[in-house]
Amino acid sequence: MTEKLKGISGSMFAGKTELLIKEITRAKYAGKKVQVFKPAIDTRWGADHIHSHSGSNYEAVALDDVLDLLAFLEPDTDIVAIDEIQFFDDRIVDIVRLLLDLDIRVIFSGLSLDFRGEPFGPMPELLVLCDELEHPTAICDHSLPDGKVCGGSATRTQRLINGEPAKYNDPIVLIGASDSYAARCPNHHLVPGKPESILKRKN
Repeated sequence: MTEKLKGISGSMFAGKTELLIKEITRAKYAGKKVQVFKPAIDTRWGADHIHSHSGSNYEAVALDDVLDLLAFLEPDTDIVAIDEIQFFDDRIVDIVRLLLDLDIRVIFSGLSLDFRGEPFGPMPELLVLCDELEHPTAICDHSLPDGKVCGGSATRTQRLINGEPAKYNDPIVLIGASDSYAARCPNHHLVPGKPESILKRKN
């Protein structure tokens, strides 16, 4: 096995969990023992499953504390799959390194950017450690003046509050689905109150 760490990252509605479940199913078919974990904070689909927006689901252990993963780890596990990994704190990086040292393959999915368009939690460090990466995109559903939607590749997650873009200083973590979030391309991703870049301030 050459590729030990695989990451699946992108915006919401890009099919990340769907791809993770496909990886799990493929591994199980190959006779591998897979353990699946998720952060307990993500209660959208119940406490004991990961669930894609298309309807696929798989049983998982929900962790209140990321260190509990090691307590649940079984000695004959070949692969650890982790969904919504961005919600864990930075200790997840050390845990992933430990699993790899134990010759356990790790596959994770998560949001690379938060709703502000900035790196989400431990994702930057996890992504650079990956031997293999998938970056699925969603479809930008921003409404255009002619009544159509943009339809471009969405790499950003737009948080909406009462139908309006959330402000930059709003809390980073807000669990929700299509009621609170939408997929956006960079051109239509809006974050009111976001500080201008240094380059813009110099001009």
